[in-house]
Amino acid sequence: MKLRALLLVGAVACGSDDRSHHLADAPSARVIIEPADLTVTIVNGAVITQAYTARIKDDRNVDIDVTSEAAFTLADPGYGRFAGATLSITGQGAGPTRVEASARGRTGDASLVVYVKKTVVDPATPTAPSLFAAATEDPARAPVIVYPPDRILVPPNLGQFDVHWNNNAANTDNLFEVTMANQYVDVRLYTPGVPDGTPYWTVYPPDTWYPIASSRQQLALKVAGLDRTQPATKGTAAVQHVDVTNENTQGGIYYWTSSSGSIMRYDVGKPNIAPAPYFRSAPSPTVGCVGCHTLSRDGTKMAMTLDGATGRGAIFNVADRTALIPFDGPSPLRWDFAAFDALATRLITVEDGQLIVRGLNGAELAGPLPVAIAGRNSTQPEISPDNTRMVNVEYTGETDWDVESGALVIRSFDAANNSFGAPTVLVASAPGIENYYPSFSPDSQWVVFTRTTSNSYDNASARTWLVKADGTKPPIQLATANLDGELTNSWARWVPFGQTFGPGSEPMFYLTFSSKRAFGVRLAAGDRPQIWMTPIFPARAAAGQDPSGNAFRVPFQDIGTSNHIAQWTQAVVTQ
Repeated sequence: MKLRALLLVGAVACGSDDRSHHLADAPSARVIIEPADLTVTIVNGAVITQAYTARIKDDRNVDIDVTSEAAFTLADPGYGRFAGATLSITGQGAGPTRVEASARGRTGDASLVVYVKKTVVDPATPTAPSLFAAATEDPARAPVIVYPPDRILVPPNLGQFDVHWNNNAANTDNLFEVTMANQYVDVRLYTPGVPDGTPYWTVYPPDTWYPIASSRQQLALKVAGLDRTQPATKGTAAVQHVDVTNENTQGGIYYWTSSSGSIMRYDVGKPNIAPAPYFRSAPSPTVGCVGCHTLSRDGTKMAMTLDGATGRGAIFNVADRTALIPFDGPSPLRWDFAAFDALATRLITVEDGQLIVRGLNGAELAGPLPVAIAGRNSTQPEISPDNTRMVNVEYTGETDWDVESGALVIRSFDAANNSFGAPTVLVASAPGIENYYPSFSPDSQWVVFTRTTSNSYDNASARTWLVKADGTKPPIQLATANLDGELTNSWARWVPFGQTFGPGSEPMFYLTFSSKRAFGVRLAAGDRPQIWMTPIFPARAAAGQDPSGNAFRVPFQDIGTSNHIAQWTQAVVTQ
């Protein structure tokens, strides 16, 4: 009886005077959702609706229906949407997820598994699915996949996904079936493979790609071909595999398009919105090249040089594009490269081989900073995300942007006092081994950089390397990402947020770099630079292994432009 009395007192204390509906503080008081386990298959985007109920058992094991007061949600909102207790399952997410509900301070969840099947047929070939279903296999008819490389690792919100291939040896196929599939997904495209007159490629647009990748399970990519005039046989290329990270990529990217002289920006969280020029018009009528730009980590500030090398320096408030220092006056500041500190409160500028610390109003706060190697100049600075260190290049030569004998040096940074420790050499230069464009990883533990056999500017020998920021590990080449050949792999920069991969949630980062490599059938090697992305696994680097993966082209770019100097921010800031 004493225990019963205590329970009744507890009910009053919890704000309930309905003793028959008292909810004991026990697991049985969780919200019970029905159906508890639901499996559906979405075919060609046909939405399925499902009504849910929610109830709670009181301390007498009596059910209380709380459906009308429960708040229903999905663990992954991409799978569908709730209107009250009714779920519309859209097929924009595939694989297992959870339905969640909360009521009266209690929560509960239920299982939902979504299978997605979709067929996209070119209107010119409406019978393509039946032709491939009836055809028998002939290995001699098989095409060859040329993009993407096998076992690339991409984020679910990559955006569009290109697939390129070559015809069979006899060049007889003129209709193709492209399949992306795993245990939860089967999406098939039927196409002649010549969307712009270039044989042979197709694309999964963002609204088709996300459902494919949302299961975070490895995908099998298949391309089969046949001749519509002789459709009895088909050939299928060797299967390739596509892996997907556990999380979406976040952040914004600002990159220089030298073909049009514009800084383009793109929000990776909005893959359906194409990149756009940051400046709707030039900052001033006399401005020329604005390529050497840098962004603050939070995305609120941008610094750049106007008029090309050694041009006027400018700082802009990103949201409204207002200039924070004048650049049209009689005595403008000038610099070649610049870097914000992690809090976007000061700027390190490079002026005639010297590093100067400035406030955001342009005022000089400290400098010139000393060099580690006597007789050398300084360029290409970057402050670590934790705001405790700076890395930069020390070089020989006469310009800050086309330099020789680059060595990486590092020093401590005291943001409170605008002071730096003594610089030390992190990566030395040597004949045929020169190092440029350093950048800290988001956790401040690693520095990625470009290594060449000679000068820094537009050097075909450029490769991307990685070194531990404290110097305890020797530099490691990102050989898998670099590939072989003279591809001008340079200007590597990190995506600002870490991600994980696989059932063990292995930590990883992405980084982007500029490269003049071939992009499948759409762009020949050496034609023009585009921005490519590779995963980096720091634990593998710590073990002395190549930490990179096969690189993939960042898909939002204009194939006809030359793109490089991709700078990342945590967010795209707009007014």
